[in-house]
Amino acid sequence: MRLYKTLFIFGFLGFIFWGCGGGGGSDGDGFIPTGKIIAVAERSGSNVEIKVGGTEGAAPPGSTVEVTNLKTGETLTTTAESDGSFDPTFKGSTSDTFVVSINGTIVSDDPIGVTLISQAAKKDLAVLGSVPTAIEIQGNRAYVVNGLSNNIQVFDLGSGTPQKIGTIVVPSGPPLGKEGSDPIAIAFLNDTIAYVANLTGQSVAMLNTQTFQCELLIIRSDLVPSDARICQNQVVTVDPGFFEDPSDIAIANGKVYVVNSNLDDFFQPQGNGFITVIDTDTNEVNDDIIKASGVNTSGITLINAKLYVVNRGNTIFDADTDNFTCDSRFPPSIDVINTQSDTIVNTIDIKLNAQNPLVCSPNKVEPTPDGKFGYLGLGLVGALLKVDLENNMVVKGPDDPIIITDDPSELNFTADVKIRADGLGFTTLFNTDQIAVIDTETDTVNPFPFIATFPAGLRADDPNSEFFDGVQNLAIRSDGDFPDLFFITGLSSKMGSVNTSLILPPE
Repeated sequence: MRLYKTLFIFGFLGFIFWGCGGGGGSDGDGFIPTGKIIAVAERSGSNVEIKVGGTEGAAPPGSTVEVTNLKTGETLTTTAESDGSFDPTFKGSTSDTFVVSINGTIVSDDPIGVTLISQAAKKDLAVLGSVPTAIEIQGNRAYVVNGLSNNIQVFDLGSGTPQKIGTIVVPSGPPLGKEGSDPIAIAFLNDTIAYVANLTGQSVAMLNTQTFQCELLIIRSDLVPSDARICQNQVVTVDPGFFEDPSDIAIANGKVYVVNSNLDDFFQPQGNGFITVIDTDTNEVNDDIIKASGVNTSGITLINAKLYVVNRGNTIFDADTDNFTCDSRFPPSIDVINTQSDTIVNTIDIKLNAQNPLVCSPNKVEPTPDGKFGYLGLGLVGALLKVDLENNMVVKGPDDPIIITDDPSELNFTADVKIRADGLGFTTLFNTDQIAVIDTETDTVNPFPFIATFPAGLRADDPNSEFFDGVQNLAIRSDGDFPDLFFITGLSSKMGSVNTSLILPPE
């Protein structure tokens, strides 16, 4: 499983587009457009589907919109929706150009060319370490956690293309270590200090992101590695019961919360998961462990001053049939933790469904900007779950998930979900090397102008390929620069990016 700013606000993009030949000023009725008008196709070619439309606020609601292909002369007429959007569909060549008129007035001085979704994604921008497990953006830097390489690579995003500026090394692992310490997740206390959870190292490392040094190692007393000295000779040992497969990490209220999966050597639950708490002032581990309500506790998210911890449950693999099934003995759930009392105050149960036998093993909760809802990717299928965080209930569960791929029975898991400040969400499709877009207001998949998934790996370009890159983790930058979406691949160990503005520089 471990291989597993926003469109800058449509109003601003609308201003750019309308002010640069992509639209006009206000119409005779005083309507001022806030959306953008754009022609979009998935890939280049002839006789392909091209949508020429306007996003929300592009036209007066109910207005008559005419779109003409200047090459073929074909004109399509439609009526703007109540939100001012429209998107008639043409068949044509991606070299075609279009003109749009609203209520008889042409809105663009220059013809509208076709933007290709496929060109918005850039792959192979940087080579990562072995088995990258997470990417997080802090300021204008991206931090990539590399599991088997036992390090965190730091990239400067200031120039658009990632430039590696440093590598932070963590200890290699237990004395009898077979796999290294396997760093898996990172959380930031501030612009200088970060904490990393080490899965097989049964530890947490405190890092200085300015000097690129490990400054402290908090580890089980029975597993202190011989190279712990690389953390400035600062080692804090704790009872073995405080760490058992640390799999995620979050910081809240002056404390570090470390999620422990508590699995055996065969990746099966050996009891409920638990959360270890560390004081950031003293780096001492609190005596009280928060016991989770379920097993395989793996994801933790801070939302509205509460922590939402996901218990993934268990999956069973049948070696004879090569099939996975959800383990009904251990259904998934979400524990809600009060960070003042460090107690579980609510549990959201996720009931499995026999008719959808692979809809299980949810990942961490990704909240909408208002914190009212949360979305979870799934470990076995290309679908998402949705929960109501205000009322602690499942809205879209295993019986009725949000389907991202056509066939929810195929193994194509949604390894990560990220939601922008404007409510637009993105999710990875690990097995097909794609990034899909979700409108969280309507739960619509690939809403205009994102009419198709972004290709982010080998199999997205060649669906018949026996190989794939394994697109697994996403990070969004919110400083207004593009590209604004970055991704990493778990199998090919590469970094890529997506320019979601779809206002692309010339090739």
